[in-house]
Amino acid sequence: MIVIVIILSTIVFVWVVPAITSNTTQDNAGAAYSENFKTIQGQFATFVQSIPETVRNSPSPPTPYQTCTSSSPVTSPTSANIFVPSNSACSITASVGSVFVSPGASLKAVGATINGDLNGNYSSSINLRNVRVTGFTGLYYVQVVNISGSLLNASGNGAAMYAGGRGSFTMTNTTVTGMVENEVGHQTFIIGNRISGDLEVESADQGQIINNTVASLDLDQNGVIVISGNTVNGPVLYGTNGWCATGNNRISGSINGSCVGNTEVDVMNTGSIPVKLVAIYLSNLPLAGGLSWQLASGKQAQCGTTQSLTCTQLPIIIPVRDMVQITMSWTPPPGAFPLPWDYVYFVFVSSHSNFVDGYLYFSIGLGLPSQSRLENRVCPPCY
Repeated sequence: MIVIVIILSTIVFVWVVPAITSNTTQDNAGAAYSENFKTIQGQFATFVQSIPETVRNSPSPPTPYQTCTSSSPVTSPTSANIFVPSNSACSITASVGSVFVSPGASLKAVGATINGDLNGNYSSSINLRNVRVTGFTGLYYVQVVNISGSLLNASGNGAAMYAGGRGSFTMTNTTVTGMVENEVGHQTFIIGNRISGDLEVESADQGQIINNTVASLDLDQNGVIVISGNTVNGPVLYGTNGWCATGNNRISGSINGSCVGNTEVDVMNTGSIPVKLVAIYLSNLPLAGGLSWQLASGKQAQCGTTQSLTCTQLPIIIPVRDMVQITMSWTPPPGAFPLPWDYVYFVFVSSHSNFVDGYLYFSIGLGLPSQSRLENRVCPPCY
């Protein structure tokens, strides 16, 4: 019985050892198993603070006027101008004259007609649903703006709307006659509207311009801006934007400037040998945009044949127990899935065929950190 066990053990040893030796020999004598690296953190959009501009001042309230508060809503048609006192709440469901909303006050208008101008000055909120405004809409430091299914500047006289100040601005499925200018917003979402004039979005911390029809588009000094599915019947101007992504737009005029967004991933070398990343894939495609990387330790990196604090080429070499900060410029390819993207998938490949992958989510950055692994996978498509 003992002889049989020894013979069987010898057979197993003879079969297993050559198999392992064969694999490691093909992979630099086991270097792949000494190489380990993992993702630490990352950002889908490298959030850059917008460049502020001066916000215009609100005009004075119209006179004479009728006061509207929560105890005296406007439910019957009137030609009077409506004044919402400070820190009050007003509801309008009928035809009125011009409307002025004071600091700290809120306005909710549903199915109403404003036969004049609408102005909000440091107001808490302005909500318009199925509202017709014949004059100019001026929103100055309004904290929250929601406009849906409405008709603005129905008389068609010049500029139609100005919105400025660090607030939240959302306009959907609305028809605007004239120019719309939105400046110095915190979150600016302009989705599914028809604007006969120029749409200008500047100094927004975060903006999404999606599925609109506009005469022209002017973007500048925004932090993070996303433009997709729009029909622009004229020129597009991309100014200085911190992070910009565009796709699936139909543009009839000239395009000035460029729209490029940066993604960022930090990778730590947790193994016993240096890591050399030789290929990068974003959204299952080889990286086509710019590349920049530097070591978190602040030491000079091996950049090609020289040493440099910042390198702009592959390979990315990570010393043992150091971390690399990788910034990649990314523009979605033509015909890509529509915006806003919820995430972008990435893959880093090492010289020893180890892989690390992950997801960068628009709102939170890197999902779960990932550990490198040796796989039989083909990139692209990197599934």
